[in-house]
Amino acid sequence: MAGRRGDEGLPAVGRTTVVRRADAAREAGVGTMAGLLQQLPLVQLRAARGETALALRGTRREQLLITLDGLPLNDPATGVADAAELPLALIDAATLRLGADPQRAPGAVGGELALTSASRPVLALRAGAFGERQLEGVARRVGTHTVWHAAAAWQQARNDFPFVNTAGATPTREQRVNNDEARATLAAGATGAAWQVALLAAWRERGMVGPANVRAFDDDRARTERLLLRARRTIGATRLVAGSRWMTLDYRDPARPVLDRSAVAGASDVEWQGGRGGMDWQVIAGMDHLAATGDIRQRRQRGGAAARWRSADAARTRWEVGTRLDAITGAGVVPGGSAAVERALGARLLLTIRAASAVRAPTLYDLHFAAPQRLAVAPLAPERVRADVAAGVRTAGTAAQWRWTLSGTAVGRTVRDAIVWFPGNFGWSPANVGTETLRGGEAMLDAQHPRARLSAWGTRYAAFLRSGALRIPTPYVAPWAGGGQLQWRSGAHTLSATLRTMGRRPFTAGPRASAFDLPAAALLDVALARRIGRDGADLLMTVALDNATNHAWEPVRGYPAPGRALSLSVVWGASAPRTP
Repeated sequence: MAGRRGDEGLPAVGRTTVVRRADAAREAGVGTMAGLLQQLPLVQLRAARGETALALRGTRREQLLITLDGLPLNDPATGVADAAELPLALIDAATLRLGADPQRAPGAVGGELALTSASRPVLALRAGAFGERQLEGVARRVGTHTVWHAAAAWQQARNDFPFVNTAGATPTREQRVNNDEARATLAAGATGAAWQVALLAAWRERGMVGPANVRAFDDDRARTERLLLRARRTIGATRLVAGSRWMTLDYRDPARPVLDRSAVAGASDVEWQGGRGGMDWQVIAGMDHLAATGDIRQRRQRGGAAARWRSADAARTRWEVGTRLDAITGAGVVPGGSAAVERALGARLLLTIRAASAVRAPTLYDLHFAAPQRLAVAPLAPERVRADVAAGVRTAGTAAQWRWTLSGTAVGRTVRDAIVWFPGNFGWSPANVGTETLRGGEAMLDAQHPRARLSAWGTRYAAFLRSGALRIPTPYVAPWAGGGQLQWRSGAHTLSATLRTMGRRPFTAGPRASAFDLPAAALLDVALARRIGRDGADLLMTVALDNATNHAWEPVRGYPAPGRALSLSVVWGASAPRTP
């Protein structure tokens, strides 16, 4: 992949933004995209059937927009993008922007994860517990007028780990079966002075092991293929961008062929961008398409127009105001907008406030493999963010040789007709609820020393669904969560410890009760890295121990996570600046 969207480098006024560089994450023992996502602060992770999902401020995975150099990765059929399928070697940095933003990330209720592709050649090898094997690399060439990128990756894992099954009448020690996976990814891109072309192709096959207490589907297999294309051309002071995304899903049940399912989904769009001074605009038109087993055929047209005005760079005050109109088949024209301001009080204190409204159309079809026998179209209304509000304060200072930044944010969100998957029923079907609300706060500390880095974060949320007189907690939103990381560097060696904690999480659509909560969890990862640099290149060797305390936990009810896992990785790359 190559190139950047027009506003990728611009700071988002009033939004909580976190940047995590892949090179720094590798020193902490990370060797996969899933590992990089786990180290992002202010997020909660959910995982089942090999997919890693980010939850931002209590939202669900389809409410997060994930982009690679501006190219949306979300599947047109499900609305989901599993960033863990990307090779880590392809990524230079991950930028997390929390909160709804109808201009930058239309349809993203929770926020945006913006990935930028690698800017240097990399070759990585990794081997780990439970049969994990990985090989990936990125090549880059700079010509007279063009920059070329190419990347390839192969990953496989057996994943048949032991666990204690507590879902039955008595706890039993069992082994995961048919939990293997294999992935292959190819990416290529070229960027010229006034144009860009990018391609991403991915293939994945895995066993579809069911919940711990369900063995009926343990022989099932699923294969996913994706193809994404993007082209950009600068015309005068404007940019014309065209993109297309296609995916195929294939599900096979050897014991019950009647449950076999296949689907093909696609999305294509054209976007016209421009701007001058502190104002920029975009106009977009697109079409989505789905064809699935059972004569399911769907098409949807969509379009939109947005404009944003920003203050010129000012010493003390920055502001941003935007508006958007979305036209969606079956939903009509829906308005949205945002306003934000930042005010610096002296050299060390920054106050921020932001408010936004937005809309997210339901996907063409929610293909959810938790119940493949329920392949049917669900008529849903768009979910509308009435208000997404955040007010925060950030301060910075120095002490001894430490430089530190401390921030806190109060957040609130109200969504009408929120689309929620209600766990616990046989159909696992999505439904519109009357109103979903979230209230809470976030805090984050980052401190840097010439030889060390310390970061810590915490969240406190109250999330509820209300339909008529019924008021229940939103499933899988932990009332509190937190984490931190300490890295200490001594010469060529770096020692890292990463801690993630989360409180009890409701897992069913019912009143709050301890019997319907997953237990709290605390996960500790440790790693030791050694870096050797010579002749414009460096070699990074890392040994890592994930879940070092061997904590037994479930990210999703019935889906146990692996225990203690050892991994070894070797990464060669052109020399890059070292960050603390």
